[in-house]
Amino acid sequence: MNAAEIRKLIAEHDMAGLDKLEQEVYASMDDEANDVSVLGDTLTNILGAKRVLEEAEKQGVEPKVALRTFFKDVRGVIG
Repeated sequence: MNAAEIRKLIAEHDMAGLDKLEQEVYASMDDEANDVSVLGDTLTNILGAKRVLEEAEKQGVEPKVALRTFFKDVRGVIG
């Protein structure tokens, strides 16, 4: 999970755009030429960005605020 990449995804895509990216990653997993570990990292970032946008809307806050909360929660799970 990469905070800078999630921040970039949030800035460049809305939820529909993230859904499309997610489907593209799933579709490309069947191609043996693709590195599954890279696709997994990409998918993790997309799902993280979707979660941040969902929480921002749910809480009525800016995505950057939801992003900080998201990573605090992640640290709590890991730590």
